[in-house]
Amino acid sequence: MLLKDTDQLDDLKAFLISWYGSYDSSYGVPEDEIPAYLPEALRELYAFAGRWKDGSDGHLENSPEIFQHQDCLYSVERLKKDKNKVTFLEENQANWTCQVEAGKNHSPVYCDECLLWDDNVEGHIIVNDSLYHFLKSFCLQEVVFGCKHLYTVEGKIDSIQMLFDQPIEEVWPKKMGLLIHFTVAGTYW
Repeated sequence: MLLKDTDQLDDLKAFLISWYGSYDSSYGVPEDEIPAYLPEALRELYAFAGRWKDGSDGHLENSPEIFQHQDCLYSVERLKKDKNKVTFLEENQANWTCQVEAGKNHSPVYCDECLLWDDNVEGHIIVNDSLYHFLKSFCLQEVVFGCKHLYTVEGKIDSIQMLFDQPIEEVWPKKMGLLIHFTVAGTYW
């Protein structure tokens, strides 16, 4: 299943259902609990998976556990709106956060990670022009880090295929510098 770099999340939703094996509407946040000022892509993700639990321990309350394995998508209740920006995601050690513009459906994604190494930068800078692209990359990252069996192998895909019983399926090719493939046995990226 190849995810498309488009302004929609239908392919991501289908992938998540396929990967986790089932879906229930209780995994989503009811529409009336999602702030109207959020960009469309975030509202859609929260409505679909904003409370999706995976049975893990030690996750933040009310946050979607499937999106907390490495970094953390905030729960709707934890979103932070300050003036015209909304903080919605945090690095696992709270070293940086990501924001979007409130009330703007096609908001870019801003991040303050650069503050860790650049003393001349102030605040958040644009790291991705497409919130849809950013969310797909982030969600796949969290799926990878949440795998029970995770393998990383360097080399050409043809030489790696012999390691797996099932065909390797390309999911998000050459996005964000990663080539992500999923198999039943594990994950190659």
